[in-house]
Amino acid sequence: MKLIIRIFNFIIMALSLTATVLLFATPAFTFNSNIAIDVATFSKFVPETKYTSQFNIVELIGTDSIQVRIKFTLDAGGITRNMDGKKEKINNEIVVKNVDEIADILHEPIDLITDYSIRAVIKSTVKDEITKQVEEARQKYNSTSTAEEIMDEVGMDDAYFTRFSNALYDSANKDDATVDSVSNVLYGQIDEALAKAEESGLVDNSGFTQDKKAVIQNNMVQILNELQLVNGDGTLKKISQVSYIYLSSYLKGQLNGKVADQTELEQKTSEAAPDYTDRLLGIFVVTLMPDAFYNIVGYVSLGLFIGLFVFAATWIFLLGWTLFKTLTKKPWTFFGPWFWLAGVLQLVLGLGLTVVCKFMLPRMKLPLNGLPIKSVIIAPRTYALVPSILFLVSILLAIAYAILRAEAKRQYKEQEKAK
Repeated sequence: MKLIIRIFNFIIMALSLTATVLLFATPAFTFNSNIAIDVATFSKFVPETKYTSQFNIVELIGTDSIQVRIKFTLDAGGITRNMDGKKEKINNEIVVKNVDEIADILHEPIDLITDYSIRAVIKSTVKDEITKQVEEARQKYNSTSTAEEIMDEVGMDDAYFTRFSNALYDSANKDDATVDSVSNVLYGQIDEALAKAEESGLVDNSGFTQDKKAVIQNNMVQILNELQLVNGDGTLKKISQVSYIYLSSYLKGQLNGKVADQTELEQKTSEAAPDYTDRLLGIFVVTLMPDAFYNIVGYVSLGLFIGLFVFAATWIFLLGWTLFKTLTKKPWTFFGPWFWLAGVLQLVLGLGLTVVCKFMLPRMKLPLNGLPIKSVIIAPRTYALVPSILFLVSILLAIAYAILRAEAKRQYKEQEKAK
């Protein structure tokens, strides 16, 4: 029986050694999350005009949410630096870096929604304007066909207007784009469309004069102004960055009067709209982050720091004590209440934290304060995750060990009496 006990002792020592190594070998804290960005809510960051209100962005892009992932890791050194709860340290260690990563991740849904919505606006505008001009040309020719029938006859289908809208989008997205340059592209498109319509023999496009072009330009300027794209000198901001322009304007408004140096809120000459928005987002998060957050991070880091050495000491003591007992006449080891207390704490900090956040948190209603977030799945992980699983194994092992130990003690007493 002593041999069996010693075999079990080696299993316990191997378990203790594995748990100790993993406490230091695995990251102190790893944060993984999957955030579903609500497309309908997020699309509101594209300025709404009478044109954008016509479209359902969810239907345009074919999904009601866009998934983004956020992940960061703290090693033992990271929790050591943050356990005093100092804002500057925590901002540098966690907040700023991860806000930058989140901003980078969000560029894809921002660009996607902007691209779809703005192209849809342009396509509708081009089609409406060309239909209007074909209708006027039809009336001048006294044709009995409708504008739509004439356009269908000469092949002005959806693909045709998609090509036109892409050309206008590209012209408005150039670095040197102006109101005049975009208007000229639109004039050319309408000229081409009317010439194509004339092939039907049902329209007369001689009425497309300079006066008509001036009216079209005014309409175009009105649309670009509603999208907040026209600079004071007649040049255009990049149309693909309209959402960043709107977001930066929103963030700047929220930060007015809340930062010591107001010049930080101004866009730098060499700063593109996405970079400006990212910088304001970082200032926004750091400025409005509540003190409670830094206190929580400090206490959690302190707890992780203390726990690391307490848990390691517990496993090491079990390893050393078991090794010592294995070499004696009474080889049975002793787990002790200290082991079970530390084990339960590991279970809470390891497996418990991961399970609660991954499976229970998504069911809770989070105070997201109108943010365009549909759902959040969080899977945090600490150095205690695998050791906590090993602790569960230890419970089963301890039950079997207790039975064997009782039998070994009984045999030992009988052998001592026989002497």
